[in-house]
Amino acid sequence: MDSVAVVTGAASGLGAALCRSLAAQGVAVVAADTDAAGLVALAADTVIHTQVVDVSDDEQVRRLIHSTVTELGRIDYLFNNAGIRLGGAAEQMPLPQWQRIVDVNLWGVVHGTRHAYPLMRAQGFGHIVNMASLAGVTPVTPSAAYAMTEHAVVGLSTSLRAEAAAAGVRVSVAVPGRVATDIVDSGIDLPGYSYRGSSRRTPIGMISSERAAEYVLRGVRKNKQYIVFPRYNRVLVVAYRWFPNLMSRVGGRR
Repeated sequence: MDSVAVVTGAASGLGAALCRSLAAQGVAVVAADTDAAGLVALAADTVIHTQVVDVSDDEQVRRLIHSTVTELGRIDYLFNNAGIRLGGAAEQMPLPQWQRIVDVNLWGVVHGTRHAYPLMRAQGFGHIVNMASLAGVTPVTPSAAYAMTEHAVVGLSTSLRAEAAAAGVRVSVAVPGRVATDIVDSGIDLPGYSYRGSSRRTPIGMISSERAAEYVLRGVRKNKQYIVFPRYNRVLVVAYRWFPNLMSRVGGRR
């Protein structure tokens, strides 16, 4: 039987690239997103199943995971890829924005994990891949709320990895650098801050979604705990571990 993968945040960017790459490798892919039109466009050139799902809604995610197993017989991979970006000074962030980013970036991962993990344990195999970012392992300002959710996803992933190993379930967390995805343009900037402007000032270019998907899938094949890419991102992560005070000051200027 072919492997089966569920990908959230699949309608564009890295999620769409993962769907195309997995489908090309013969994996049965269930692509989930709130963007129905984007899913239709993806399905036009890729043999996939699609579901319109808001990952912040636990019941919608439960139906996504359980219907996948009912219809396709198993779940080999869960890519918790859906996320939103929110940047700006913490003191200017209204409560609904704090709640929304937690609902999508953290609860979305929790919902997917808590529904897929028991099924994978029962199978005796499976691999959960959670998407974080550099903001999950270093300070990134002014994006305290975003960094908070990314750090939580890293903690969830590394702790569950140790817990799940005995059951045959693998867990990895991806820590990409700058990837050319819609999250750059679709994110929310609070007054006085522009992520796109900050990105243009950064001398390090973005990589394509397709290249990012290659990094992620290579890390999955190697069962890496941390899938950190590209190379400059690995340098930044190591530099922060050795020189946290210096790198915090550098991060404060980003």
